[in-house]
This record gives sequence, C-alpha cells and structure tokens, in this order.
Amino acid sequence: MHNPLDEARLDAAVARLLEAEHIDPSYLVFVRAHLRRSDATWRWCCGSHCDPCVEGLGRVVDAVRGQLGISKEGLPNPDGPT
Repeated sequence: MHNPLDEARLDAAVARLLEAEHIDPSYLVFVRAHLRRSDATWRWCCGSHCDPCVEGLGRVVDAVRGQLGISKEGLPNPDGPT
C-alpha cells in the first residue's frame, strides 16, 4: 500500500531546494507536478537558454526525490491515471 506523502514536508523540501538553486519560489507548483511524472516525459533542454532551464528544475526534482525517497518513475497521481 502506498503511504501518502506529507504535503507540508514536501513543500518545505521543494522551497529549500529552489532557493539553493536560485530559482524563483513560484516554481514550487512545477516541481510538485513533475515529481509525479516519469523523467522520460519531460526532461529535455530546448537549448533556448530559458530561465530557469529545465535542467535546473530537474536538479530540484532529483534532490527532492532523493531526500524523500521518491522513485525516478515519479509519484502516483492522487487523481488516478492521466
């Protein structure tokens, strides 16, 4: 059975890691959404020098996954399959 993730702990970890990467805290929602996705569905850089680049956001996703023990396949979607 899947144990639900503590949402407050998740938000705190994401906020801390966004700050460490010097990424605006408004990207918290992006990071949370991408924790639920497999890396193969979103992790590529377009080469347009976006700010922030998906590579920086990916580092935050990786660090949160590592700290909270989340698989690279992502979290299950609480609303069911997409």
